[in-house]
Amino acid sequence: MSELKEFAQEELVKSSVELESNEVIISLNKWRANIWKSYLIHFIEGFHLISGILIPFFLTWGKLTFVEVMLLQSYFTIMILVFEIPCGAIADYISRKFSLLLGALSTAFAGLIYGSYPSIFIFAIGETLWAFGAALTSGTDAAFTYDTLRKLGREKDVSKISARNRSFSLLGIAISAPIGSLIGVLFSLNLVMSLIFIPFFIAALISLTLKEPNHELERKKKEKYFTIVKSGVNELTKNKILRVLAVEMVITESLVFFLIWTYQVYLETLNFQLIFFGFVSTSMTAIQILFNNIIPTLENKLNNKRRFLQIYTIIPGIAFVLMAIIHFTPVSIPLILIVIGFGFSRSLIFVKGINKQIKTENRATVLSTINMIASLIRAVLYPLVGYLVMWNLSVTFIVLGALIIVLALLSRIKSENL
Repeated sequence: MSELKEFAQEELVKSSVELESNEVIISLNKWRANIWKSYLIHFIEGFHLISGILIPFFLTWGKLTFVEVMLLQSYFTIMILVFEIPCGAIADYISRKFSLLLGALSTAFAGLIYGSYPSIFIFAIGETLWAFGAALTSGTDAAFTYDTLRKLGREKDVSKISARNRSFSLLGIAISAPIGSLIGVLFSLNLVMSLIFIPFFIAALISLTLKEPNHELERKKKEKYFTIVKSGVNELTKNKILRVLAVEMVITESLVFFLIWTYQVYLETLNFQLIFFGFVSTSMTAIQILFNNIIPTLENKLNNKRRFLQIYTIIPGIAFVLMAIIHFTPVSIPLILIVIGFGFSRSLIFVKGINKQIKTENRATVLSTINMIASLIRAVLYPLVGYLVMWNLSVTFIVLGALIIVLALLSRIKSENL
């Protein structure tokens, strides 16, 4: 009888172990699914059609001046500044999944509002919703990826997965940009903007199926909302290495970013036809995909990462200056691609170093704070760049290029911090 009882106990223990093991496997599979679902979400959200005709939408259909476009974008970045930390704290306090879902829905409805009527006031409402959506996903997206990888024991892959996320987003842009240009020419520019609703609504539906990784981490209890905000900001202000990495990343990235708003004006000086704008946008995204997949592999093989970062930053600065001098299409288009390829992939060099400096429970809040700094810089620069462009586009490119080169030469980042 005792032997039978021992046998039953052993079988019970085995069954419990097997059940627990099966539950772990199921959980791991769901976390692994987060990765490919993230790829899918980035691709679908990138399929927004508008990138190739953004400036014509504002200037032609919206009837705005370039300075008004820049002021509108300054308002957009100020609203991101307002929303950034609260939205990062929402992700930490409620869930990353909820933040990603709400962000996609907000952006979907922003597209509908934007394409409804050509008025700067209507555009401002659209920008507010878009800013809210952007704030909900920026920082949260990166934190969701890192926490998922942490559950899988793959933190070292964060640069590679981040690069792939960005590549899928760019792939969506690359495919959709020529389609958007074609729709804009054959139908209307505002229809292209309104169609943004479809991909972002689909992305919201996919977000519902994600598995939240953050609540299973070592945090035992939910902190109060303002405690999360305060701790996230304190971490950035007190950690010198994190602060240097963040500031140097976002300043140069903000300067490079202005090519997105000026390259279509530059194309008009080259007498480029509107229907071909989308193909230039596709080339820009294709070069980003190429660079985004090269960087994670290349940086792991380099010993002097500081020198690599300096050279990598100076190259787009030089290309900006050359764009001011050269107005010859076969040379000008490659120069645009050089600025975009090097400039927009540069932030991947910082991903691993920044994430190593952040405590897990505040990751989304800290990353949102970093994005807030970028928003503040852009908000200040938008009107200045707008007036510069209306005065002289070539001078604008020289100023942006020179600033990038100087910042690279004065960098305080050390190799061991990257």
